[in-house]
Amino acid sequence: MIKQSKIQHWKDLLPSKTESNFEDSFAKLTSEQLEDLAILSRIRWLIKTKKAEPNGASAKEAKQIEQAFAETGIDFNQLLSEREKIRQSRIEQATNKNINGQTLKLSGVILPLHWNENRLLTHFLLMPYLGQCSHFPPPPPNQVIYAKCSEPIDIQKLTAHRKKSEFSLWVSVEGQISLKVNSHNVFRVDGMLWLESTYEIICQNITCCTSKDIAEVLEWQTKKERTLLYPKLTELIPTRFLRRS
Repeated sequence: MIKQSKIQHWKDLLPSKTESNFEDSFAKLTSEQLEDLAILSRIRWLIKTKKAEPNGASAKEAKQIEQAFAETGIDFNQLLSEREKIRQSRIEQATNKNINGQTLKLSGVILPLHWNENRLLTHFLLMPYLGQCSHFPPPPPNQVIYAKCSEPIDIQKLTAHRKKSEFSLWVSVEGQISLKVNSHNVFRVDGMLWLESTYEIICQNITCCTSKDIAEVLEWQTKKERTLLYPKLTELIPTRFLRRS
């Protein structure tokens, strides 16, 4: 028997405080400097893996970027070495640690990850929205939940009665949440998409969403965002459930 869920909305996953308690060296860089740092990192990787000549055009571009950083007093080598540490710190900063171990019941879009030999679902991602293509920005890590099924799920049977394809993507999930960072490489219609999640649950129960369940998720978005993400779905939800702005 699942206890009364304490977490029932995606906003509950957001941290109560957003002030940084670590030194983020990247926050001081301009957008142009961040772009140059990304280019420099890629060129170094290409040279290291012998996919670019160490004295070629890419190497010359890297030298120019290094010189520009040196002239402004920026230690680009230190920045590159701190990337992973700062990335992890940013993710942890955006996580609500107070909900660790609490029971959860959330509605959202399901993205299947793994199936067993009987084609039953064993692992999936749950999120408040997901674009159809890899170019649409995914939800932030604190709005993505990695779910492990306590028992394999026949997702096709679960959603068989759904006539509308966009409805069939939506489920309500119950379980106990924990804090854990995971990375996922998932396939979309036009390529691969890299997703990170900061929460994990053992899914103890999964059901199809009602119109009201979906509306409670969509209500957090503006009308323009809803139309962009789910142009057909918003026509199926009673307007009394949704924001008009």
